[in-house]
Amino acid sequence: MTHSKASLRSLIIIVGMLWMLTGCTVELAYNNLDRLVLRWINDKVDLTDAQRQHIRQALDSHLAWHCEAHLPAYADLLENIRADIVTGSLDSEKLTAYGDEITHFGQELIEISRPTVVSLLSSLSNEQIEVLHNSFEESNQQLIERLAQRDPNSILEERTGRMEKRLARFMGKLNNQQAKAIRDWAEAYEDTAGFQLAYAYQWQRQLLDALAIRTSDPLLFSSKIEVLFDPGAGWSDAYRSAVSLNQSNTWKMMATVMGQLSDRQVTRLTSKVSAYAEDFDGLSCRMDSDWAYQTEKKEAPLRSLSYHSNFLLLGNQIAVTLAA
Repeated sequence: MTHSKASLRSLIIIVGMLWMLTGCTVELAYNNLDRLVLRWINDKVDLTDAQRQHIRQALDSHLAWHCEAHLPAYADLLENIRADIVTGSLDSEKLTAYGDEITHFGQELIEISRPTVVSLLSSLSNEQIEVLHNSFEESNQQLIERLAQRDPNSILEERTGRMEKRLARFMGKLNNQQAKAIRDWAEAYEDTAGFQLAYAYQWQRQLLDALAIRTSDPLLFSSKIEVLFDPGAGWSDAYRSAVSLNQSNTWKMMATVMGQLSDRQVTRLTSKVSAYAEDFDGLSCRMDSDWAYQTEKKEAPLRSLSYHSNFLLLGNQIAVTLAA
């Protein structure tokens, strides 16, 4: 998950993955994210009650900013994507621009979450750090074993099948031209697993070195942790080049697939995108008079759902920091 900070993320794919994983609405998925994120972090480090409370309080303090600043923007972005689908103008240039916009959202979330993560990491005990180190070793070994068993033909088939399944879930059955575009994309995809393993070792070592001075030199510790938050920092030129090529090819493939949409696919896809946009808009805290009144009366019905959205996004950054 470490490298997801630097990759371009399509909101459609993010929401789609939530939907496919949970089989439910965006709201219901968000409604369980606090529990899921805490469970995920606890798989890496056994948090104390005080640490869990600290995370919850920090997330709650960011609620108003995220709920008002980001969720409406997510809804607007999805509406713009829907309009481009309808007009048939969702080309690779626009997809790249949308990706850049989403990356900007992610960078803002990284900035807002840095103090929380620094504070959490500085509170870890020696025993917790040892558990974290062991979890690193375990995950690295699992990756090494997967790399040793990788068959190029199987990888190609799995990559092709995953993308076809994801897109078909939104668009319906793919036509031959769309399937060919996905196959061509999968064949051109640069494998980054080896780079990921090398970077994981490097990133983990830097994190553990920083944790070693968390009490003796808090200022230096904080600066070292912030460097680890810089998306893509420490990547080799070859790794950076492979990621960039894969991103570019993915947008081109998506543009080709979108250019081959049938009327039925357009109807299905725009309906789903509109539904997700409405969900984000409903989850947002647009500061109208009704919301102000509900907040004053402590009857904000959207507060819990927006809280969970914030928990996902900020919690993701905490999870990324705890697990390279």
